[in-house]
Amino acid sequence: MSLTDKVIKNTFYNFAAQILGFVFPFFLTPFIISVIGEVQFGIYALVMGFSGTFALFDLSISSSFIKFISENYNKGEKEKLNQTISTGLLFYIIFSILIGIVGFVFTKPLVSLLNIPPDLEALSLMAFRISILIFFITNAFGIFNSILISMQKMYITNIYGIVLNFLNVGAIVFLLLNGYGLIGMLLSQLGAVTISILISYIAAKKVLPEMRIRVSNFRKDALKKMTGFGLQMQVSKLASFASDKYDEFLLGFYSVMNNVAFFNIGARVARLGRFVPYQMVPQVAPVAAELKAKEEHEKLNRLFADTTRYLTIVSMPIFIFIFAFADVIIYSWMGAGFDISVYILRILVIGQLINMIFSAPGNSITPNIGIPKFQMHEGLINLGFNLVLSFILIKFYGIVGAAIGNTISVAISSFYIYIVSSRYFERGYITLLKEQYLKPFAVATGYGIVLFLAYLFLSKSIYPVTGRVSGLVYLIPFGVIYLGAFTFTILRLKYLNENDKIVLTKILMKLLPLRSLVVKRNEKIALNYQGKEYNGELVSLCIVTHNRPGMLKKCINALLPTIRDINYELIIWDNASNDETLEYLKTLEGNERVKVVFHPENIGTNAKGRAIELSRGDFIIGIDDDVIEYPDGWVQKMVEAYKKIPAMGYMSSNVVQDETTDGAKQPDEMYRDETYDNGNIALQVGPAGGWCFMISRYVYNKIGKLAQHKDAMFFMEDEDYANRVIAKGFKFGLLKNVIVYHATGKVHNKEFGDVFDKKMEDYETAKGKTKGSRIMNLFNFKRHYYRLLELAEQEINRE
Repeated sequence: MSLTDKVIKNTFYNFAAQILGFVFPFFLTPFIISVIGEVQFGIYALVMGFSGTFALFDLSISSSFIKFISENYNKGEKEKLNQTISTGLLFYIIFSILIGIVGFVFTKPLVSLLNIPPDLEALSLMAFRISILIFFITNAFGIFNSILISMQKMYITNIYGIVLNFLNVGAIVFLLLNGYGLIGMLLSQLGAVTISILISYIAAKKVLPEMRIRVSNFRKDALKKMTGFGLQMQVSKLASFASDKYDEFLLGFYSVMNNVAFFNIGARVARLGRFVPYQMVPQVAPVAAELKAKEEHEKLNRLFADTTRYLTIVSMPIFIFIFAFADVIIYSWMGAGFDISVYILRILVIGQLINMIFSAPGNSITPNIGIPKFQMHEGLINLGFNLVLSFILIKFYGIVGAAIGNTISVAISSFYIYIVSSRYFERGYITLLKEQYLKPFAVATGYGIVLFLAYLFLSKSIYPVTGRVSGLVYLIPFGVIYLGAFTFTILRLKYLNENDKIVLTKILMKLLPLRSLVVKRNEKIALNYQGKEYNGELVSLCIVTHNRPGMLKKCINALLPTIRDINYELIIWDNASNDETLEYLKTLEGNERVKVVFHPENIGTNAKGRAIELSRGDFIIGIDDDVIEYPDGWVQKMVEAYKKIPAMGYMSSNVVQDETTDGAKQPDEMYRDETYDNGNIALQVGPAGGWCFMISRYVYNKIGKLAQHKDAMFFMEDEDYANRVIAKGFKFGLLKNVIVYHATGKVHNKEFGDVFDKKMEDYETAKGKTKGSRIMNLFNFKRHYYRLLELAEQEINRE
């Protein structure tokens, strides 16, 4: 399985588990507050933050597990692997026992520092001690999860995580409804983490059967390495704690417990913006470690650029939408009475966006390739600013000051990590800013402003927000419109490259039944053809000419010997020639398979469409009169390839390109190869010219006639039809192994010097006329659907 496939598989299952882990608390919070009240909910928020502070004393040794386990495993160092696992596990068991004892002893004096009502002190004491047990179990045995992540088997932890999430939510609802309150919630979580650790141990043993946990495997040098790595990460952990919980502790000390709840609610929604893009970050870590172990530096640089692009394109629309509709989101979620949380949310979401797009790309890679110092420096900056700013601002400005201090600290530290990461991965940070950030920001902000103004108008003049239902009436359709418009605009701006689209398709193939849709479509099309070989079907060959007797003679004389063994009709349309062409065409009239049409007016490329209208064949081939060499059996090969390539629509032959002709083919970088029939057929997907093209009668009936222009045109008839073929979900491209000689260029066109100028003039005219259709293609959902099927089929072929 490729690294991309591993990341996608893990991301998909991680997303499914995380979305439940996020959605359940999101919907449970209003229910919990309605049962236990804002004060007890504030205690709950502090309890969970309090237990997290104990992890600050472990020197962040656990942060090194993924790096060293992955490194030992990929290098085949089994002995070192077992030493790393045993050393890490034994350290954390001892550490967790010591912290648990200290926590139980000092819980009461710590609780007394907070503004907890006297009648809730005993409840708070019990809650804090249960949280210590949760900490012990999670922390002591967390290495088993790290093993699964290092083996890139994160999907296993997510599958059982989904099951446990459902069980935990059910237990919490049951316990709250039966009066067990805050203690019942915490006991449910204690049970869930215990079961989770047991399952992770069993899974780790299964995926890593050579794992041997022994006290004799404990090594001081292994602990020293992990400590050296972890110490640099420790600062980042302190900064994360300060960012997430320091403000709530200060509010609990300087303010009332209700403010802790209001701040926590705003912070939860702000973290909602991180939820979707963050699913990628844990998957990048083991990939980065594996690439570093294999010394694939160029792929690491590319991983950084790709991660930056993906995090940016996902984060921008989500955070900006949350910022614009913060009041509707809070009101729809919590109801009335949480106005202060709206202000908190809008301030915090700015910092979260900056952190996600500027800090997360570098931080998802550098620590896992043995360079934790950048994250350490970022942590120092964040911690230093946050400790000072939040203390001052909370003391003088209360809850709003907490949000401002948090956001300023996060922004400054995130910009630092962006600059140093860009330099390390050899990406100019100014160039990166222009390439990766400007387009998504401009599009997301533009649509955000438009929809927010629309919301203001509608809510004040037509349908005001008076409750949760009316809030959702705006949020759901506006969210769909916003994300849809953003997605289609980004695609039209070509922000994503072809590889990005393939990655996106792989993800969608996990979510949507694309595989079955592709199979059903191809089976339906295949019913219209007789088998996979050429079975004597009538083939119509159409040629348009005007005053080129020399070229035309070469074309026909070369063509006829190669089609003797097929069932064909040849239609030659003359566009009012007035030279030797007429006499030559009259010599062909005696051939019963040849039909010559003498048209009194030169109607340009409109003639190609008119000639095809006269055809009767099951397959139609359009040929320019300057194609003067053909390989043997080329028609049979094209028909057979056309049948064997699923959903083939517009197929051109390949062309000779040498010192005498360029064949009118575009540069190689505009094409990509796809192979079929066990590699016997190669299709170059890209611009398919009209020099020698094939379409089936079935496709012709589906797509319609070739475009007819009011004025005589001499250009773009092939591009127009190829675009229509693509829009209907059919394939297009050149058949690589059928090569004809298309006599174009200066060598062959000295006597027709004005032809190219005329074609370019027509091209510029047509380009102007088709601008509107390009804009309309933005909203052509069928076109995007068919493109998605095409990408899905490419992935199926690769598999």
